Parts: sequence; C-alpha cells; structure tokens
Amino acid sequence: MTRDTAASASPQVNQPGAWQALPVLIVLYALSLMDRQVLSLLVGPIKKSLQVSDFQIGLLQGLAFSVFYSVAAIPIGWAVDRYPRRPVIWIGVTLWSIAATACGLAQNFFQLALARLGVGVGEASLAPASYSMLGDLFRPSRLALAMSVLLIGSSLGNGAAIALGGQIVGFAQSGGVLDLPILGRLETWQFVFVVTGLPGIVLGGLIFLVREPKRRGLVADKPRGDFGSTLRYMKDHKAFFASHFIGFGLLSIAGWGLVSWLPVFVTRAYGWTIAEVSVPLAIITGVGGTLGLLASGWFVDFLFARGIVDAHLRVYAFLGVGMAILGVVAFQMPNAVLFFLLIAPILSTMTLAATAGAALQLVVPNEMRGQVTSIFLLIMNGVGLGVGPVLVGALTDFVFGGEMHVGQSLALTYAVLAPAGALALLCGRRPMRRAIAAMER
Repeated sequence: MTRDTAASASPQVNQPGAWQALPVLIVLYALSLMDRQVLSLLVGPIKKSLQVSDFQIGLLQGLAFSVFYSVAAIPIGWAVDRYPRRPVIWIGVTLWSIAATACGLAQNFFQLALARLGVGVGEASLAPASYSMLGDLFRPSRLALAMSVLLIGSSLGNGAAIALGGQIVGFAQSGGVLDLPILGRLETWQFVFVVTGLPGIVLGGLIFLVREPKRRGLVADKPRGDFGSTLRYMKDHKAFFASHFIGFGLLSIAGWGLVSWLPVFVTRAYGWTIAEVSVPLAIITGVGGTLGLLASGWFVDFLFARGIVDAHLRVYAFLGVGMAILGVVAFQMPNAVLFFLLIAPILSTMTLAATAGAALQLVVPNEMRGQVTSIFLLIMNGVGLGVGPVLVGALTDFVFGGEMHVGQSLALTYAVLAPAGALALLCGRRPMRRAIAAMER
C-alpha cells in the first residue's frame, strides 16, 4: 500500500480551521446528549402515565435507542468514508431532532419506543463523521485533547438535560398541565421532549459553518469505503481491536447503567425529589464532566507525546479500577451528600468515547475510519447503552426483587464489569504499540 501524500495534508500540523470547528460540533453533541438522556429524569412521570415497569423503562433508555443507532452506524460509516461529512451530519441532526420531538407526542409505550428508534438512527451520524473530521483536522499529538474538547458537548448536553428536565418534572409533580397551540394538551414529560427536540431542526445547519477538511493518510491503491478491506485490516490487528472494543465496551455497560438509573436511585434511596436531584447532578455532569474530559485528554496527549503510545488504553485501565472501587462503595453511603461526593469522580471521567475514539484514529487508515468508528459505536452503544440500562432494570426486578434495590443492581454492575474492562484494556497495550508502529511505516 502507498500513501497518497500529495492529496493529503501533512500529518504533523493542524489543518486550517481545526479549533474553529470544535464550537459547532460541541453544540451538536450537546443537543444529541440532551435528547438522548433527558428520559432518565422522566422515569417517574412516564411510568405513571404509560403504566410501564422498570424493565420497560430500561428498554426505552437502552435497546429501543441503541439497536437502531448501532445498525444505522454501519452504512453511515461507509458514507462518511466516501462522501463529504458535513451533509451526513446535517441529515442526522435533523432526523434525530424530529424524532425527539415526536417522543413528546407519544400516547403509549409502543409509540414512544418507535420515536426513540428514530432518535437512535439520526444520532448514529454524528460520531463517525465528527471523529473522521477531527482525525484530519488535528495532528496526532493533539487528537485526544481535541476529542475531549468535542465531547464537552456531551457533558454540557447531559447537564442541560438534567437541569431542564428536573425543573419541569418538579412542575409536573406539582400538578402542572400544558395546553399548547397546534400540539394541544400535553403532560409535562411530553413537553420536556418537545422543547429539547425542536432546537436541533434549526441548529443542525450550523455544520455548514465548518470547513470540510482534506483527508490525510489515504491509501492510494485502495478504494474508500471498501468494507472488505476494513474487515481484513481489523483481522490483521485483531488483538488490539478485541482488547479495545471489549475493554471500553464493558466500561460503557456500567457507565450507561449508572447514568440511566442514578436519578431514580437517589429519589428512592434518599427521598429526594427529581428537582432536588437535578441541581447537584447537573453541576457534577456539566462542570465535573468538562474538567474530567479536558484533564484526561490532556494527560493522554502528554503521555503520547513522550513516547507512551499506548497511553489511551493505559489511562482508562487504571481509571476502570478506581471506578470499580468507588462504584461499589458509593451505593452503601447513608446519605445523599456522601453518595454524590463518591460518585462525582466516576461521572467526571466516564466519558470514554474521546480517548477511545482518538486511539482508533491513530491506528486506522483514513479511508477506513468512519467504518471502524461505526463498528466501535455498535459495541459502545449496541452493547453499552443497549445492555446497561436493561441489565440494571432486570437485576432490580428479577434478581433483587423490587425497585428499592436499584442501588444494589448498580453496585453489582461496577463490581464485575469495571475490573473486567480494565483487564481487557491492559491486554491491548502491546497490540496498540504494534499497530501504531505499522501505521508509521
């Protein structure tokens, strides 16, 4: 294989407009996480309105979103590798915003699940396209930090969903009902979906303010978007990909389970209202998540620039051990203040996709990045988001025997999955070093 250096920008410098692209992508990430995660604060009102169980709520938070997200990510990844990435993002943002708004019009469990499927399909476009763009815009020694800055949007979106949702749920619990023009009479949980979904229909067009970057590191004798070549490349480096996907996938299951059920746990275990929970949780998620992303991205780049090229896996292997310890101890705390103090470090460092995505951009040729990222998202979301919320709901209903035991379910997931994920990442360090060396030849 030969590298088409004439058609590619130098890999040692950032391309023009690199840092200017990040604010737009941050806004779109914030919208995606807000539309995805606001459901976690609406569990009580939805259960009461639609008469569903914890297990069904887990399906809405997990499988109903993640299955179609993961399936759609594969053809979207193919399109990302072949076509300009800005239109791919715009179509996805518009689709998920319409579907998120439709969640607010659902009258039963089936309709809400169907709308969540649409959210999943639309959101599947953002990560493959934006990761591919950042891989071209930024030089390797700044990529983890750039990915972390990008995913500040996820922390801000999650924090905004928590803050907005908590206050509106508080209004709902006080008996508030809304009569709106055109939409008619809505319960307040439906109104939350509408007001968080509509902005994206307009804001998706911001992506056209970002310059489409030149693709770096293309293999001149290979067609872009050739899925067979991508699978063969992954087979050649199967030890790295297996360790990466399994390790980050297991941490993702525990993380999505926690994010989906944490507000419910605090209300059930400590008697707080959702409005009360939303204040510290929004601060931890928004501020703590932002600082955690910047710190982890900077630290990984710091180690990478000094020759520790497996830093992306090494850092999260050690963080996984810490998550396991804190994730078990936190749910034994006698009051909510101690609980939040212990859970804050997990929430601040559990956004795995920045470091995991940066690692992939370093070991995968340009023309395969969208497809490999899509396969990774299938693992992170199809397994992580698909299994995490459902697993916690199933353990609560079928193993521990009642909704007051959700804390035990969450503690068990961290006790088992976080150490296993850390071990898998440690096993991938040497294969990652070999893969990066092969890319540099």
